[in-house]
Amino acid sequence: MAMNIFEHIEKEHREVEGLLEQLSPSYDRSTYDRLNQSLQAHMKAEEESLYPAMEGQESEMIQQARREHDEVRQLLQRLKQEGGAQSVLSQLTQAIEGHVQKEEGEMFSRARDMFDQGRIEQLSQRFEEVDQRVIQQIR
Repeated sequence: MAMNIFEHIEKEHREVEGLLEQLSPSYDRSTYDRLNQSLQAHMKAEEESLYPAMEGQESEMIQQARREHDEVRQLLQRLKQEGGAQSVLSQLTQAIEGHVQKEEGEMFSRARDMFDQGRIEQLSQRFEEVDQRVIQQIR
């Protein structure tokens, strides 16, 4: 059985955390590229599936999540420009950890209350499509 959107997002969060851990002792460009690709696809997929579906009822939460994505994008850019500076990596890690905590906690809880199984399946499919499309574009 295919993963639902919540399982898929959680799986990608764990992958991102693993890549951040790999970058921590020693920065290398190929790990950075994998992290960047993974995060860009992941954020875009959330922004085109779960976020718009929740925006009507949870506009403040979703606006905050979008701002956090913008911060992650800026930090990814800085990390690349500064050749993996540990201070930037640390900021990026903190930003992602805080975001993930809110998403997997409060946001998922509200979304599960908000959507029926059919809607969750639609959102899961949409997430998957966008995720794959962006990965293909970045490669």
